Amino acid sequence: MNKIIFLLVLTLLGACTLPQTTVRTGSQQPSLVIKGAPEGSIVYIDNLNMGDARQYDGKPKVLAILEGAHKVEVKQGTSSLHSERVFVSNGEVHTITVSGGASK
Repeated sequence: MNKIIFLLVLTLLGACTLPQTTVRTGSQQPSLVIKGAPEGSIVYIDNLNMGDARQYDGKPKVLAILEGAHKVEVKQGTSSLHSERVFVSNGEVHTITVSGGASK
């Protein structure tokens, strides 16, 4: 009798598991391409250091970012070479062109 109750309890507990759900949008993540960045320049997205700005020239590497509004800044040392706010949506490739040493 105890075995039957034990098996019944195990069966009921097994039936109580929650379903697993995976959500996929099917859209590609937006990305940034940075053109004209000088040697030693660093790209910051929302004040987070993303590394050498020259590596994200689109040949072949781009910087994948989350969809939405972001502050993009390219700095060399303590000097800001380029700063702008961008809004990127699904699959968009936004190109930033760094020109000279003046902050924008």
